Amino acid sequence: MQKRNTAQKKAIFSALSSRCDHPSATRLYEDLKEQYPNLSRATVYRVLNSAADEGEILRIHAGNEDHFDGTQNHCHIICTRCNHIFDATFPKDVIPALQEESGYEVTSKNVVFYGLCPDCQGNP
Repeated sequence: MQKRNTAQKKAIFSALSSRCDHPSATRLYEDLKEQYPNLSRATVYRVLNSAADEGEILRIHAGNEDHFDGTQNHCHIICTRCNHIFDATFPKDVIPALQEESGYEVTSKNVVFYGLCPDCQGNP
């Protein structure tokens, strides 16, 4: 089945790719609804979840919500207290070492670390 590339879908992907704050589907919908009054919350959820299922974008679970990231050339660190998601550079030598050790050809990655962000470390 061929996927439709609607104006709404393009708007959702464009909005997601221009951000670095890892929005939830609800946040993205709220930010788009004024510019696209016919856009439904269900459409935003469906487009984002379908794209995540297909590996086109990343779905990151933090707190009680899924957040989405349109770029994949980094890893994430999630604060276990405030759920802030931080983009971190993924060390380039890790993939070749994993491939050599396992014999696998790594074709994608989704790495998430957990800890306390600097703000939460200072506020017990």
